[in-house]
Amino acid sequence: MALSTIGIAGTSGFGKIGQIVTTTFTGTESATSKASDGSFTDSSVYASLTPSATSSKIMVMATINAGSTSSSNGVHIGRFTQAISGGSTTNVFIGDAASNRVRTSSGRGTASTNENTILTHGFNFVISPSTTSAVTVKYQFAIRGGSSGTAYINRSDTDSDTTEYQRTASSITLMEILA
Repeated sequence: MALSTIGIAGTSGFGKIGQIVTTTFTGTESATSKASDGSFTDSSVYASLTPSATSSKIMVMATINAGSTSSSNGVHIGRFTQAISGGSTTNVFIGDAASNRVRTSSGRGTASTNENTILTHGFNFVISPSTTSAVTVKYQFAIRGGSSGTAYINRSDTDSDTTEYQRTASSITLMEILA
């Protein structure tokens, strides 16, 4: 278990907010990549922030509205990446490696989804990029695996043009926390 401590503003100079960047995506996207193959599709839910100091941390807050083809093969699974300008891209806020299990930020929700469902996933986590270069945090998504299916952002699979179906928005906010 990784433990990160952020001081409280006003107590020792730690924890002050340096800047906030937010992006809202109101369109729709789909992916047929398979998480079981380690293949994820980049979404349009991402934001970039340039920390003012290498000691800064970044609080990530995201809301992802996810749909899928079915409650089996096409179930939406997601994860986040951190890309440092001119440097590396790494997965962040994912589970530990454990044999053949896929390391993700959200599980498949099999029993709670079908082709008419949009599930709302909320995420809050802190990263420590240790850089003053631009940091981009991006949501990636895929289907659980199996033979076929499609995962969606901001829509259900059925998506008929009636009042029975919805279109939603997803967003990500990055907050620099000064150390």
